[in-house]
Amino acid sequence: MDSNETSLPDVDVWMIHADLNQIPSYELPAGYSFRFYCDGDLEKWVKIQNAADELFTATAETFKQSLKGPADYLAHRIMFLVNQKGEDIGTITAWETEKLTGNLLGQVHWVAIVPEAQGQGLAKPMMTAVCRKLLELGHSKAFLSTNTRRIPALNLYLGMGFKPFKVGANEAEAWETVRPLLKVNPFG
Repeated sequence: MDSNETSLPDVDVWMIHADLNQIPSYELPAGYSFRFYCDGDLEKWVKIQNAADELFTATAETFKQSLKGPADYLAHRIMFLVNQKGEDIGTITAWETEKLTGNLLGQVHWVAIVPEAQGQGLAKPMMTAVCRKLLELGHSKAFLSTNTRRIPALNLYLGMGFKPFKVGANEAEAWETVRPLLKVNPFG
């Protein structure tokens, strides 16, 4: 983690996209593809999450607690990003929950790309794909959670049209602290 990031506020925030029909469209570069979760992918998912995120350590238990469901349910929601060599280098999930509003909403969940593949224009196509999947599953809105120390993630989500949701005093202060590092005004 960059020393700049450790000085940023450590605040979890919620973001929402009010109309997934308005999501920007980005395609994967040539040679990359997506595949869906298959039985036996748990270790690959954990490995990608841990390589990508220094702020959190994922385990098999993390997966089992946060991505509950039968294998056929998971197989239509958890996506893997595959490079030109056939290696799984990223993962993103089209989830759903009532946790945020009390109504069933789509949730962009567990977004991760291994460090050596970051900065190559892959996150935007992943977001496009997961939001298209949520639309296909009947969701017109989606939310996600992240942390104010994750500036690249905040920039990605803001650029895709996600906005801060239910901002209390703690979150508002955190957003104001990170605003100079953001490419898009979170409240604009």
